[in-house]
This record gives sequence, C-alpha cells and structure tokens, in this order.
Amino acid sequence: MKHSIKNIIFDLGGVLFDIDYTLTIAAFASIGVKDFEKIFAKKAQSELFNHLEEGKISAAEFTQELSKISDVALKTEQVVWALNTMLFNIPTERLTLLKDLRKNYRLFLYSNINEIHAAEVHRLLFEKHGLLNLEKHFEKVYYSHEIGARKPNPEGFLQIIREQQLNPAETLFIDDSPQHVKGAQEVGLQALWLDLEQHNIHDLIQANGL
Repeated sequence: MKHSIKNIIFDLGGVLFDIDYTLTIAAFASIGVKDFEKIFAKKAQSELFNHLEEGKISAAEFTQELSKISDVALKTEQVVWALNTMLFNIPTERLTLLKDLRKNYRLFLYSNINEIHAAEVHRLLFEKHGLLNLEKHFEKVYYSHEIGARKPNPEGFLQIIREQQLNPAETLFIDDSPQHVKGAQEVGLQALWLDLEQHNIHDLIQANGL
C-alpha cells in the first residue's frame, strides 16, 4: 500500500483521541436519561444526534429536544458535562506519529463531532499539550458540524476530495467504525478499519508499511 498512497485522512475519536462511549452513557443515566444509548452509540445514533453533529442545531436546542424525549428537565450545562465525560486525551506519541507522517504524506482530519465535543477537545489539547487546535498537524481539519456533513454519507468525503484535489486511489482513510470505512470505499478511497480491540494506530500504520 505504501507506494500508492500520497494522502491520509484520519478519523479523530478512537483513532487519535482516546474516548470511552460508556462513560457518557453512564453520565446521562446519572442525571436521569436512562436510555441514552438509544440516541447515541458508536455503531448508530438517532437523527437528533446527527443534527447536532451536522451543525443543524445548537447545544441548547439539543438539550431541549433531549429533555422532551427523555421526559427529564435538563440544563445545557448538564448535557455538556455528560457528553464530555467520554473524552480523555491524544497521547504525545500520536502527535509525534503525525509529525513523522507529514514528511511523506499530505494529512487531513475528518471527524464526526459537535460543537460541544470540539470545544472540549481543544480545551484538553491546550491543557495537555499547549495546543490551541490540531491545525499544525494537518493540512486541513474537517469537522462535521462545521461542514454540515458526517460520515458515512458521501458528501463530506467528496468535499475533501474536491477541495484538496485528491486522487481517491492515492488517498487512504482510517477510521475505527466499519460503516465509515465502507462509506469511504464507496466514493473510491482506499480505507482501513482500525479495530481498537486488537490494535492501535501505530500498529496499523506499521503493518501497512506507511
């Protein structure tokens, strides 16, 4: 694969940034939302959460709708806290990996993310690494709530290909969600699934000779 790849598009959560979905589900349960896993999960999620990740609704609007669905009077601050419990950090060695890869490849980031998580990711990046964002590690960062498109739908992938004038056959996409990998392959990108139960991103990069 190494000889055909010139560009790499990375996912963020799970691939680079350590997260734990179960902590957010437990956090929502603690404030009265007992079935939040029906709204948000790694493999699938509701249209309400999709709208938050596509930037179609604000955190306050998300809170209002979630309050109706769960029949619990929620405050935006509670929802922000519960959503952010899943976020940990991006280890220093992964930032080093990106720095090394940039010597040979054009790097891009494409994340399904919302305004709440983006703010917390940036806060943690500054707290842990003194970084305001991830812009210095990628040629461009694509956040779903900013571009109005999310994986696995084709629109976001096609926007990146078009804007960056990428040859899909020479572009690798890496994600820890199989459905996102399939979406990338459907628009012609090469793609690898990172099975977090078996490997980490360093293993995957090394195994594919990148």
